[in-house]
Amino acid sequence: MDKFILTVQKSLLALSVITVMSPVYAATDQAEIAQLRQEVQELRAMLQQYVQQKAPVQPATPVAVTASPQVTETTAPKLNLSKGGAEVNLYGYIRADASYQAKGASTMYNNISGVPLEHTAEEAQQKDRLHSTVNVTRLGLNFKTPSVAGEVGGKLEMDFFGGATRDQFRIRHAYITLDQWLIGQTWSTFIAPEYYPETVDAGTFVGGALQRSPMLRYSDELSANTSFAVAIEDPKYIATSDPDNEMRMPALVGRLNHKFDNGSLLSGRTFMAEKKTSTDKEWAWGVGLGGKYQLSPQTFLKADYYHVKGDGRFLLWANNSYVIDDQNNIQSNEFDTISAGITHQFNSQLRSTLGYGYMKAKDDNRFAEIQKSNLTQNKELWQGWINAMYNPYKPITLGVEYVYGERETFDGRNGIDNRVNMMASYDF
Repeated sequence: MDKFILTVQKSLLALSVITVMSPVYAATDQAEIAQLRQEVQELRAMLQQYVQQKAPVQPATPVAVTASPQVTETTAPKLNLSKGGAEVNLYGYIRADASYQAKGASTMYNNISGVPLEHTAEEAQQKDRLHSTVNVTRLGLNFKTPSVAGEVGGKLEMDFFGGATRDQFRIRHAYITLDQWLIGQTWSTFIAPEYYPETVDAGTFVGGALQRSPMLRYSDELSANTSFAVAIEDPKYIATSDPDNEMRMPALVGRLNHKFDNGSLLSGRTFMAEKKTSTDKEWAWGVGLGGKYQLSPQTFLKADYYHVKGDGRFLLWANNSYVIDDQNNIQSNEFDTISAGITHQFNSQLRSTLGYGYMKAKDDNRFAEIQKSNLTQNKELWQGWINAMYNPYKPITLGVEYVYGERETFDGRNGIDNRVNMMASYDF
């Protein structure tokens, strides 16, 4: 019996003795005796409650679980860890890709801007081939911690799809958030991957944009359906396609989003950045407009359009940002891209997308004139694709896709891309 029970028992004994001797002390005030009796009742109640709390907990009766012969989905939550008050959520997928290339660049993923040109030695040596890899396998962590200033969040996401050979470890996203502020690396505010038609190819097709930039961004809402974001982003081009690059200022980027009551979405974006060499400087700029239109509960259309001058880093498969002429002046590339696709959900397990992407560079400026004999720069690019995505079980996705595309250089030469892509993914 612990100290609490011993104390309660002593108090009950003392009060009982006083109660028994009350006839002897007839002069004792009756009100005090009544108060003592009330206290006895309260102490008894406290003792009973304490004993019930200390009673051992009976084990729960086990419940028999019958396994389903065919499980189509799982309700198990994602792994959550906690350390120092932080909640950590693990996610990602294991993915295997394969590509059978009948004609085109000898690469696992899309390289439409560099496919061999017709009637060249490179094309003559070209053979059909099968590629496979698991480099797109992805691992991510979401963080969330309460604080006196509000909830602090963060993300760290990695895969093995980096480097020129697409087989190196890389960090995709790494940022922290507080209230409306974000600092770190994530999707550029100028691009909208959510409006790009679905593809099996992890490199995407013409008109695709997957640029991630180090940035400082502020986002907020103007109304229940309208939001905006402004950011300063590191504009340095990771590749060496911008010659004599001495850029020193961040790019200024803005975005406006609106959602409609029927589920459709619309987004407008713009950016401005300085391009500087040791002898000249120019301002690069661009605008983008894209969205999603819900044709029916099972069918929707996605489209994204860009016009850019003087920058080649935001959009994939674009030309160099600029070229330096014989007077050491910057001559900017200027181009338009558009991608569009329609997706239909046939049932809970099967969906399909028909997509098209197109890029056209301005061909009557100094950039095109200087780059006319440069076979790595293109006047036009286009690709069309059709795919099917099948989810036999919730964590599994199987995909197959056919794609055909062409490129044309500034001097009129052409190259062809003709491939079949396949993938299998397990999400967790």
